[in-house]
Amino acid sequence: MNLQESIRKVLREETINLTTILRRVHPYELEREFEESLDITSNWFFRFIEKNGSIINLDRFINVAISSTIDGIHYDLYSTLPEDVQWYEDVKETLKDYYKDRIKTRYEKLISEL
Repeated sequence: MNLQESIRKVLREETINLTTILRRVHPYELEREFEESLDITSNWFFRFIEKNGSIINLDRFINVAISSTIDGIHYDLYSTLPEDVQWYEDVKETLKDYYKDRIKTRYEKLISEL
């Protein structure tokens, strides 16, 4: 096995956790994308209420905020991982765990403003 194949094998077997993400996305960029996504999701929260007359639950709010964050860092992750790595769900769960308290705090603040 040559060096390139060995590296690909290691990357395929690598667990995607926060360290893996931060090796590919600068912490400042991740934080900026998260804050921007949280603001966008907060605005969407109120538009959703206006349009549908109902409030989204916390789980959906978290999923929208994290999915939006991933959209912002997608290229940095996708372009640095082997093509056959299924990374999206692992990144999503990792970022949910990392940001859940901040997202919940924002959600509770929005609910209190209703």
